[in-house]
Amino acid sequence: MIEVTRRRFLTLSASGGAAFVLAACSSGAVIMTTERAAPVSSVSIAEATLKLNAMRAERDLPLLTHNATLQKVAEEQARLMAENSLVAHTAAPEQTLHTRLRRMGFGGGAGENLAGGSPNLDATIDGWLKSPSHHKTMVNPDYVQFGIAIERGPATTYNTYGTYWALLMGVRSPAGRP
Repeated sequence: MIEVTRRRFLTLSASGGAAFVLAACSSGAVIMTTERAAPVSSVSIAEATLKLNAMRAERDLPLLTHNATLQKVAEEQARLMAENSLVAHTAAPEQTLHTRLRRMGFGGGAGENLAGGSPNLDATIDGWLKSPSHHKTMVNPDYVQFGIAIERGPATTYNTYGTYWALLMGVRSPAGRP
């Protein structure tokens, strides 16, 4: 796992790029850099649907539809990461992806991509596509639903990343389940 210290983050930021961390289930954190941009505080479902589906259409993949349950799980994960200033699939104890999905009533399989520090949706999607483990989730043809969230972390010395992103992509739930 690669650790980004505050000093390293500030050095990267000052040099014209901004560092952000991606976390995927199959690997440790991956450090990416993006062009400087003003960080956003929200992402609309319409914008996310448009951009994610444009990426999938280019690859002849099934298009995604928004799923309210996956949205709730993504929002919870982004909030947990922002509260804990941590990009991790288990940002809070006993909060694995499987646990969060089942607690919210999602009965299908899903993948989760996370990012910290990415300023906007375009940079986040680009970073995920450049990372082999995240790319795998993004182009999985079995995933046809999604939920996406961003949370801004508190303005503290320990909030290294500023923005915390969570994308959940899932299969269709069995009949009768969200």
